[in-house]
Amino acid sequence: MPKTTARSTAEDSKPVSGGSKPIAGNSEQGVHCEQGVHHQQRVHLEQGVHLEFDKLLDICTRLNAPAPVEKILDELLHQTRKLLNAEAGTVFIASCEKLSFVCCQNDARPDLCVAPSMSDHLRSGLKGITLPINDASLAGYAARNGQALNIDDAYGLPDDVPYRFDRSYDERTDYRTRAMLVIPLIDESERTLGVLQLINRVDNERGAFSERDRQIALALASMAAISIHNAKLRDELRHAHLDTIMRLSAAAEMRDDDTGQHIRRVSMYCETIARAMDFSHNFAQLMLFASPMHDIGKLAVPDAILKKPGKLTSQERLVIEDHTRVGAQILEGSSIELIQVAHRIAESHHERWDGGGYPNKLAGDDIPIEGRICAVADVFDALTSARVYKPAFSMDKAYAIIQEGAGEHFDPAVVEAFLRDRPEIEAIHEFLGDEAGKSPTAVPSTS
Repeated sequence: MPKTTARSTAEDSKPVSGGSKPIAGNSEQGVHCEQGVHHQQRVHLEQGVHLEFDKLLDICTRLNAPAPVEKILDELLHQTRKLLNAEAGTVFIASCEKLSFVCCQNDARPDLCVAPSMSDHLRSGLKGITLPINDASLAGYAARNGQALNIDDAYGLPDDVPYRFDRSYDERTDYRTRAMLVIPLIDESERTLGVLQLINRVDNERGAFSERDRQIALALASMAAISIHNAKLRDELRHAHLDTIMRLSAAAEMRDDDTGQHIRRVSMYCETIARAMDFSHNFAQLMLFASPMHDIGKLAVPDAILKKPGKLTSQERLVIEDHTRVGAQILEGSSIELIQVAHRIAESHHERWDGGGYPNKLAGDDIPIEGRICAVADVFDALTSARVYKPAFSMDKAYAIIQEGAGEHFDPAVVEAFLRDRPEIEAIHEFLGDEAGKSPTAVPSTS
């Protein structure tokens, strides 16, 4: 069989009849053409490398921005999916020898997406998905062994691997998981902080991830682990601050024959309402931390009045009402924003939207927004809690009273936000109920 390449090369150098020079034009043109193709390929490759490098720099910047742990994990999932063209993904965070679900993203099935909220840590403890850190699941295996998994078909795992894929979620939702990258998030101390799962690459026929995809995901996970570690340290510091505030505020509440759960519920209600009103995360955190001090002025109310089981006299009522003024005096004059917010709450949480409250008979927007939010949270918790002078009202009755008070007792916008987030409000009430036997100083973790 003739060798085409050899023949073509010989023909290009064959002399012309009657001439002494070989025709080299075709060969030179071929070389120039080939060089041009290589140059274009090199330019495209360099442009691709630069573009990918720019994307990685952008992701690093986003992941290093100060944010709660849940938000960092959500951003990591979004950016890694976008870079590796993954159709879907989930993230788990490690805590107490288990993995707690944080968020889910799915371009093919937006109805399956679950975004993290600032109280997902609370809900996950109540109703969310958790996995043990063991070899029974893909995420558990990756977390326990610190090993990334690159799986072409989750339904076709060999019998000799120690982990298994649970199809029950796919079967419930009619979704098909095929390829998966399961990446442990490991900090510099080799502790597993969480697990990132990428599902179904969308730009190739098999929908599978490459070894390079795995390496990129591992690199991003390493960078994210540093941010997650730092965010956890910030969370622990905030939690210590909140725990101190709760313990000091409980001194006033426990004199009122309360279990101490009242201040925790009001605190969580205030944070939930602030988020429902689309205030910033920082403001919602200030409400969470400052609102426990709303009744600090009760320290000055005599026990004979504070614990009186019967109806109060008009004079006794004035003494009770004076706790707002005393609380404001205790908290006034601070240069710290948290204490400034607490001061406004302590002084204004018994004002009414129609001007009929106390101590200053403020009305409408003249009442600080912090006080307006706390007013709804405080009254709702009083309605749904048993007191020496009344039984606990049902949830429906309490909600009806709050709704009826919109425009008179309460800011209508605050009431609207409160009603809109009823599922979370009820989850908080259930989790922090007086009958749950919680320690008066127990504090749910915050982000």
